[in-house]
Amino acid sequence: MVKKRNKDRTGQTLTDSERAKLNKIPSDAGLELDSERAKEELKESQTGVLKKEYQKIAGSLREEVLNFISENPELTLAEVAEKFGLREHTIRAWKAHKTMGTYTKHKQPQEQTDSEPLFSVNKKKQRKFGFVLRRRHTSFIHYFDKTPPGIICPHFYILAFANGCPFNCDYCYLYLTLRHWPKPTVFSNTARMFQEIRDWLYSTKNPSVLNAGELSDSLVWDSQINLTANLIPLFSIQNKHKLLLLTKSANISELLKIPATPQVIVSWSVNAERVSEKYEKQAPPVRARLMSAKRLKDLGWKIRLRLDPIIPIQGWRDSYASLVEEIANVQPETITIGSLRFFPTLQNHAPESDVFSFAIDEMDPDGRMRIPFEQRLEMYQHIISLLKSAMPLARIGLCKETEKMHKALGFPGEGQTCNCTYE
Repeated sequence: MVKKRNKDRTGQTLTDSERAKLNKIPSDAGLELDSERAKEELKESQTGVLKKEYQKIAGSLREEVLNFISENPELTLAEVAEKFGLREHTIRAWKAHKTMGTYTKHKQPQEQTDSEPLFSVNKKKQRKFGFVLRRRHTSFIHYFDKTPPGIICPHFYILAFANGCPFNCDYCYLYLTLRHWPKPTVFSNTARMFQEIRDWLYSTKNPSVLNAGELSDSLVWDSQINLTANLIPLFSIQNKHKLLLLTKSANISELLKIPATPQVIVSWSVNAERVSEKYEKQAPPVRARLMSAKRLKDLGWKIRLRLDPIIPIQGWRDSYASLVEEIANVQPETITIGSLRFFPTLQNHAPESDVFSFAIDEMDPDGRMRIPFEQRLEMYQHIISLLKSAMPLARIGLCKETEKMHKALGFPGEGQTCNCTYE
């Protein structure tokens, strides 16, 4: 006798005995399983739809939100996120991309002239000199006015011709500022950059400083990209605004080809030799920087120096006394002093360095860790005394310091002179 065979839903044939075994399974088990699968599939489907809907809604609000933040800098990200019904990390990412110049407005056509690069360096040379070329999608010029109450820092304009620096100093704030795009970058769409500079020169009402060294080193690649040769003439033909070139480089070969102009300030960041050797290993020696500064000073250029960050290494008094002696040979018009300061997460970028061990969290308004107040005050008093003795006519200011420190030193606070001020 031939056993009767049946087919299940998959098309497989089953004997009567196999069918009987299957029939012993409760009839609703398959339904429960199908129901659970259906719920999961529905959830996945809804999640995908919600994600797409969120991205669509968020994308439509992006420029409005960023403009709102610019107009209301006192609001926290949480408050902005609540107002617009967005997630904080979304807004934080937008701000980061805007700072780095990787923020792109949706499908906005570029002008034809926008694609004409001045900084034409092939990829082999880019690798040799330690940077990459790419286009900048946001404005080249923006106003820095985000200092929190309780911290003194005069506002100024930033020129973002590049992002990043090849010197890799252990304490550098750019590790955090540019953490989403750490490779040093020079922006290639220079036609638009120079047009923005021209517009800024003629539309900015109050005499102002355009700082070309806040997000990169102003001179380190000057021989390769010819920045100063094209930038300085725009400032030399007017007498209202000033250009600030800030550097740790000793490279002044291009500046030596250009007549000095009072509308351009060249500023060097320097430190005690032992500090530089330990924490600025890839930067030129301090003595080489000061020699370049002295050479330009003798040619009539306006020279400023930043002694920043001062760090209380062992024997710091003698180390900074030696530095002041060398600075006196340059006779800069302005000297700005700043102490070691950093946001706590910066320590993740140089965990092997002991530079961060000098600072503590003093609950300062900007959230940065700093050298303890009394130790900082002692260092400032000692160095300022040496500077005033060696250079009585030099203007001295502090960089991103607390109101409390300004009062302790008898500095004018908001009215102070510093590296980034007009005078």
